[in-house]
Amino acid sequence: MVFPGWEIARVIPSDVITGLVTGQYKLYGGVIRWAAGTEHAGQIVRHLLPASSQFLNVLPGLNIIPGIVNSMQMADLKNSVQHNTLMLTQLSTQVGALSQTTHQVLQVAAGTAVLSGLGLAVSSVGFIAINNKLNKLDDKLKSIQKDIQDIQHFLASNERAELLAALNSLMKLDKIPAEHRHPILLNARQTLTKINLRYRDLLSHATTIETSMAYEEYFALTALAQIRCTAELGMLEIAQQEVHEANQFWQTEGQRIAREVLIGEYPERFLASDFVDFVSVAELVEWLDFAHGETKRYEWIDSLRRKIDESWYSKGWIPAMHNGSGLNKNVGLGLVKEQAMVIPSLKKLVARSNVFEGYIAQYDLLVDHNLTPTEFEHTLSALPQDSAVDGYFILEPARGSEVESVPVQVSTQIR
Repeated sequence: MVFPGWEIARVIPSDVITGLVTGQYKLYGGVIRWAAGTEHAGQIVRHLLPASSQFLNVLPGLNIIPGIVNSMQMADLKNSVQHNTLMLTQLSTQVGALSQTTHQVLQVAAGTAVLSGLGLAVSSVGFIAINNKLNKLDDKLKSIQKDIQDIQHFLASNERAELLAALNSLMKLDKIPAEHRHPILLNARQTLTKINLRYRDLLSHATTIETSMAYEEYFALTALAQIRCTAELGMLEIAQQEVHEANQFWQTEGQRIAREVLIGEYPERFLASDFVDFVSVAELVEWLDFAHGETKRYEWIDSLRRKIDESWYSKGWIPAMHNGSGLNKNVGLGLVKEQAMVIPSLKKLVARSNVFEGYIAQYDLLVDHNLTPTEFEHTLSALPQDSAVDGYFILEPARGSEVESVPVQVSTQIR
């Protein structure tokens, strides 16, 4: 038994697969939970944790900053999303196909990790990985700083220099005797807390795509680094509280950005044929659910059809002269920028929302078992690799355990 109350499984059983298909359960990054509005909303059904150490120390993803995503990345992104969005709706519930459906669910989890730019396990948000991620993001931001004055100021700020200095110290922790790590972690946590509050303010006032997505990235990474410092110091319950607070703020701002900055006044434009190869209907309703913080699913399509206000039959007037909102308003950023900026940003925000919810569940797990993130990583690394499925350990509640019957504390943002 890997953790008390949990045991390793080889497949995801048919009742869980059926629950995912029917909406009884939902996959949040590396965690399957009871969905909002169900009897045990938020209760954990399964953990899906990366088994290989190479996944525990690398943040996956395409390092997306809108406007500077190259064509190869866009192709990779499109392929990831096609698998990630549609696969759950295609799952078979036949018992004989459990290995296949388990593989599909794990592919969805992996696709979410890629789209989010974060790992599925708390341990993957390590200091080295965060530092590497920020360096790559800095390089990308420098390529557009001449056009975005706010980003110029951001790259030249003292807070950014302090952030890099703090991460530089944290990356050396493994080489420092354990008895000397406490002051380094404590000082870094203080620095990261201050910087994160600054990024929180910048994010809450961002109104353009470029600044919104840049500040979101820096807020998320500094918050996760600060929370990890707290947890490594052994203050697990405080880290648990911090991750809940960071998630609540991120969800509020992520939804605002999706609703006001990215989707905007004309969500019905995504129904037009221009977008058919880039945005599936399943993705569109997922975006709208996230942006508005409510689960309406395909009811959104009927709402958009009413907003379009175009009839098939003319009813006595000339359709070309009809002044309804229509699908041919030609209003917005233009198709090229939609594909390069708006669509990738929406995909990333929705995936990152799910990953944040997964981190909450994992910090709850750390508190329950009194483990720091490093100890958690060592526990996973020590498990036999032949227990893994497609590079993941599937943890299910042990029969008769309290985990199996008692709902866990959940985020108020779970949709």
